[in-house]
Amino acid sequence: MPTVPFGHALRLHRVRAGLSLSELSARVHYSSPYLSRVESGERRPNPELARLCDVALGADGALTGLVPAHGLPAPVGRRPPAVPPVAQFPSTTACPVTLPADDDTEDARLISHYALHLAELRRLAQRMSPSAVLGQVGTSVILLDTLGRAAHTSAVRRQYVELLAHYADFAGWMAQEADDEPAAERWIARTEVLAAEAGATDLADHTLIRRACLALYRRDARGVVEYATEAGRRAPGSPRVRGLAALREAQGLALAGHADACDGALDRAAELLGTAPRPRPPALSVGSEVTPRLPALVGGWCLHDLGRPEEAAERLGSGLLLVPARSQRLRSLFTARLAQSLATCGRLDALVPVVDTLLRDSAGLCSHTVRTELRSLAVSLRRRYARPHMRELHARVTAALHCAGCAPPV
Repeated sequence: MPTVPFGHALRLHRVRAGLSLSELSARVHYSSPYLSRVESGERRPNPELARLCDVALGADGALTGLVPAHGLPAPVGRRPPAVPPVAQFPSTTACPVTLPADDDTEDARLISHYALHLAELRRLAQRMSPSAVLGQVGTSVILLDTLGRAAHTSAVRRQYVELLAHYADFAGWMAQEADDEPAAERWIARTEVLAAEAGATDLADHTLIRRACLALYRRDARGVVEYATEAGRRAPGSPRVRGLAALREAQGLALAGHADACDGALDRAAELLGTAPRPRPPALSVGSEVTPRLPALVGGWCLHDLGRPEEAAERLGSGLLLVPARSQRLRSLFTARLAQSLATCGRLDALVPVVDTLLRDSAGLCSHTVRTELRSLAVSLRRRYARPHMRELHARVTAALHCAGCAPPV
């Protein structure tokens, strides 16, 4: 039996336990950088660390058994399989899963299970911290990668790879929401590779729209437009992807102040998304479930950037009526933009109930995108300190910005 690297096993148990390196560090009293080097194989673990990690992660001695005492070789016994780090997949797996030969029924059951699991994670992501959801995604990615490598036919392998691509796409979104852009970039790149391998061209093209979104929050208008335009060019046969690309292009054009071109992109998006066929089941669809309702919301978003807050508030308010309550993360994002528009145009009486709703709905989401909008709102409110109720509102928004769960990743 091949020796399993301790770092790989430690990472697997940590991911299964849903702990970050910082949280594990607090439990075992070793620094996060040291633990990171142990996981990557740069540092050798000692028996004490292995025992502490066994207890902290409930590994039942599996980690201690991998660390030789006094220079003796590690005993053969219970050893977890070697696992790749999240968002990276080696070309081979030391201990592939064992399935009955040509058991299509078992593969179909597993693929269906993980597709439904992804749908459930997407629902949870609408009301939970992205960091909590990402722990579950990482574990599923590791298992799906192993199952895909053990597939007996190329057709089954392709199904596992396509499912992996959708998990990676979702992880990229969650990493962005957790304010970890480097991780988001890695997941997006991995999505593109997996989607191309599986022949999922819509998803591969959609990675450009994901990159455009990252550029949007860097306020890189040119980058947004270039990525979105390329996505639309690559997907001539997909009205849904072209429509989503046109929406993102409109946001970039609004950021750059090009009103007429922005209006043209919004009109194009509404037409494309209005004629796009119904997507595949939710777990394997490109974009969100509310995609057909996005043109009104994105139109309001763009009007705010174009300096037309009154029109923006009207369009955002009517657009939000079309979004289901369960889409809490998306609702919070556009409600934050609505609050900004109301503050900008001085509709302060209407602003108070909107901010009340925003702070209630966004509590616990730990959303980087919502937090970005809240920062701009806080600046607008600070300018209105002369009004006592604006001072109170500013204090509440500022408190929401300092949520401990929303701290940037270590």
